[in-house]
Amino acid sequence: MHDSTATQNSIYGGLVSAQGLDLDQFESILTQVQTWTTQAGTTVKFVEARGLPIVDVVLKFRAGTAQDTVHPGLAALTLYMLDEGSQQYTATQQAEHLERLGAITEKQIHLEHATLSLRSLSSPAVLEPSLALFTNLVAQPAFLPSALDKIKQQLLQSSASRDRHPVSRARSEAFRHLFSGHPYGCPLGSTEQGVTAVTTDDLRTFHRRAYSASNLEMVVVGDLSFAEAQALSRQISQALPQGWSATDLPTVPTATRAGIHVEQPGASSAVLLALPLNVPANDPEFPALALASNVLGEGLESRSMVELRQRRGLTYGVQTRMSPLRAGGLFTIEWEVAPAHVQGSQELVVTLLRDLIEQGPTQAELQVARKQLEGQLLRGVAQNKHLAGLLSALTHQGQPDDHLNTYLERINRLTPADVRAAMQRHLDLSYIVQVSVGPSVEQRPLPALDQ
Repeated sequence: MHDSTATQNSIYGGLVSAQGLDLDQFESILTQVQTWTTQAGTTVKFVEARGLPIVDVVLKFRAGTAQDTVHPGLAALTLYMLDEGSQQYTATQQAEHLERLGAITEKQIHLEHATLSLRSLSSPAVLEPSLALFTNLVAQPAFLPSALDKIKQQLLQSSASRDRHPVSRARSEAFRHLFSGHPYGCPLGSTEQGVTAVTTDDLRTFHRRAYSASNLEMVVVGDLSFAEAQALSRQISQALPQGWSATDLPTVPTATRAGIHVEQPGASSAVLLALPLNVPANDPEFPALALASNVLGEGLESRSMVELRQRRGLTYGVQTRMSPLRAGGLFTIEWEVAPAHVQGSQELVVTLLRDLIEQGPTQAELQVARKQLEGQLLRGVAQNKHLAGLLSALTHQGQPDDHLNTYLERINRLTPADVRAAMQRHLDLSYIVQVSVGPSVEQRPLPALDQ
């Protein structure tokens, strides 16, 4: 069957990466995910992986920065204070015990959730004390005033540093505009006033609610039996505060078009284009949008990279990003460029995006995008730690248990017309937000092609 969309955009048909490769052959993924809910209300996903004597545990609480609307910074401070001592151990004792066992813990704060992870050898002599320390750290923090003062200073310094970073600042400005008045509108999650106001009582109150068992999604991957994984999940779930779950966030405000410039000295400017994307990650049309994002800005032969880097030498890299959030998300394209070419590069990328929305991708572009998504997914399931992180993200997105096993088949069925239709339904350029962070200079025409 001939697809007319493949010929309308013949300029994009000669991809080097599509030549000499059998792009129609796809790997299959068979990952058996077992799911249950603990008596305390924790959702658990488990994959038994016997190849290495290692266990990875990921705890994802709906305790992100969108939850701390009274004191912006409370969610981050609560998370960062968890390894500053518990009711049983000092921070130094915690660190020394974990190091002696060879166990590794990590933590991250995001807009919608706070994540903690443990990686340990699976032998009972190591896993049991490691798990006990980890559980104690998460469930019974001391929240000492002396530690809070230290963490407050670190958080304020980190927030100031991110605000000075042009790319981070551009993202923040897009969120502030598109989510004005909404909990998503403060993506860095902290203000100096909010951080300063937080007390240890605030930390205890937030922890008692947001770190409860019923507000937790848990993933376990590794060298355990089903019964052992169930016992592990019960141990953590029963130790946590009980009986509270985060409420859904309000609907995001109606988007408005904007052009935003933040004056900041520097040799280059960070540029970002954003569109509202109110499509959850478990929506049937999300895979088509993921392919479109790939065609536009993922890899050396994406349309944006070809036009901005290869043909004009304007930038080292272009990145597209889809941020599916529970209440409504964003589709963004970002790059760095010489300050004199901000306007020209913005106009060029808008043209590329408009062409893709109106005409769709070529068949060759779609095949390359599929292989890139396949490669990302195969890398994601190849190592236990990465698989645990991927499963945690998929759980948060509300994906079904067979998502990993069916995703490649689903994207393989999509046609250029399917991708074009999804973009036309969900990406509206009349709501585009253009952000630049850098010095104001006289704008120059873009350089000639292939310079």
